[in-house]
Amino acid sequence: MVQLHPVRVRTWDPEKLAGWLKQPIVNHTETKIDGETITYPQLLGQFLGMPLDTDDYFASIYDLLEDAEGRVLRLSGKLNKHIDQERLRNLQDLFEMNKKENGLSPNRIVAFLDGKGLLPRLKDAGMNRRIRVVMIDILKAFQQQSGGSTTHSSFRRIATDLVKWTFNHIQPEIDNLSLEKGLPGFLWYGEATESEKWFLTFAAAFGFHIIVFDPTAERWFEKAVDGDGLHTHTFQVTADSIPLFPEEKPERVGTVAYRATQEVDRLLHHDDSGLYKPFQFKSYVTRSIRLKTTIDEAFMLAKERAMVRPSFGVEKGTVMIPVVFAKVMGIEKDRRRFWDNIHNLTEREDTKLIRSFPFIEERKGNQQFHYRAALGNDGKLDPEKMKASNWWRYSKLPEGVQTAIGAAIARHVEKPILLPQPGESFEDLQLYAFSQSMSLPDSVIQLIQLFDYPQFVPTLLFYNEEKDGELSRADANAIALVHMFGLDVIVINPQGHRDIERWIDTEAIDEHWLDERSFNEPFQEPSVVKKLFRKWL
Repeated sequence: MVQLHPVRVRTWDPEKLAGWLKQPIVNHTETKIDGETITYPQLLGQFLGMPLDTDDYFASIYDLLEDAEGRVLRLSGKLNKHIDQERLRNLQDLFEMNKKENGLSPNRIVAFLDGKGLLPRLKDAGMNRRIRVVMIDILKAFQQQSGGSTTHSSFRRIATDLVKWTFNHIQPEIDNLSLEKGLPGFLWYGEATESEKWFLTFAAAFGFHIIVFDPTAERWFEKAVDGDGLHTHTFQVTADSIPLFPEEKPERVGTVAYRATQEVDRLLHHDDSGLYKPFQFKSYVTRSIRLKTTIDEAFMLAKERAMVRPSFGVEKGTVMIPVVFAKVMGIEKDRRRFWDNIHNLTEREDTKLIRSFPFIEERKGNQQFHYRAALGNDGKLDPEKMKASNWWRYSKLPEGVQTAIGAAIARHVEKPILLPQPGESFEDLQLYAFSQSMSLPDSVIQLIQLFDYPQFVPTLLFYNEEKDGELSRADANAIALVHMFGLDVIVINPQGHRDIERWIDTEAIDEHWLDERSFNEPFQEPSVVKKLFRKWL
């Protein structure tokens, strides 16, 4: 009758894990055998963050799995969720009994699991007893975490998962166990659900080695197990999101020069450095911050880089972009000053001048099916679901730009600054905002593609002479969306009439009244002389 007594290993070498795990347990100095009691070193380790070279990182994980020759088994993404129907019915009986008794004790729950064949029947009596004792300890920990009861809403899910994974992953390893080699290790990559954390806690408590790769450095593993004796290796970079684990081992290996460049980038071009490479944040999402300005500041800031504007920042994969969203009513007495301000913007490549309305075609048809299909579990639009849909209109754009547009649409729909129309419910308003946001004009998309977020902010400049149509609600929706994304928006109505205010909440717009109203003030193109002069400045 084998009695296992795992003891946390005192030291570890993160680069020699495979060799350590392949050693027979008798070769470890900490191992002691007293009759049928085996005391042996157990490794619990976590790798936090990632190195600069992602390919090297994943290649090293594959190397560990390969070099350990079966002594390390990857569980993440490979958990077998099968459970036969008889066990599932017996579990249902347990849940009903647990409900009637207002929460059974962990000892009674394990007795029921044992009696109904919901725990493995191992050949060795010592191992058999250990698996039941450890299950009681895990359920006691769950009970304590749940306020002293096993009636917590997640108990049913966790108990079911523990049973099926104990049969599918723990029993096969014990049945094939060679005491000379000892228990193998389980490798986990990325985040874990509540059930998965409890299962890893169970495996660690039983005596398996556990190695966790945690790219975002959430440190969830050390919260799941007793932190004493847990070894940690920290890489240079903390990932903002968890990269997908590659199906095959990466073959590309970074050169010395490449790694040196990566290290320089880490030191000089991090999020808070202010020394940014071109399109360094191409994979980030954007979030606009509206600046409250005077009329002079509006035109002045529209010419400034985002990173020198007040409140610019980069945090956890998001670039906060301070933007101008201004409505200019009327026209200045000093026409030269007025037109100089406008021409200073319109002569830039990243300014789109719009003088004819409507400038966007209103989409017809009911998009409710598409809208519901794009909702996440939290009831909000999910950018990834939108991107994966066949109706997504921006699929030709780079991946990061698509994600940023999707995130802007989600924010725009969740808290629209569009005004509801008479008889329109909030849900109808959200559906309208979603539907119209799927068809931004190509010229606006081009501005977004040109936008290097910390640098010069593209501007949409509307000069509304009211000569050939009105600014429509679909126009206003596009304006609201690009504002959410992080572009500057300036609307000029020389007659001082309401246009965008009919559709968008004025609390979201800086409104500026100028000296005069002009009912016949066509847009003035800059003179040829002025263009040449500016060109040579």
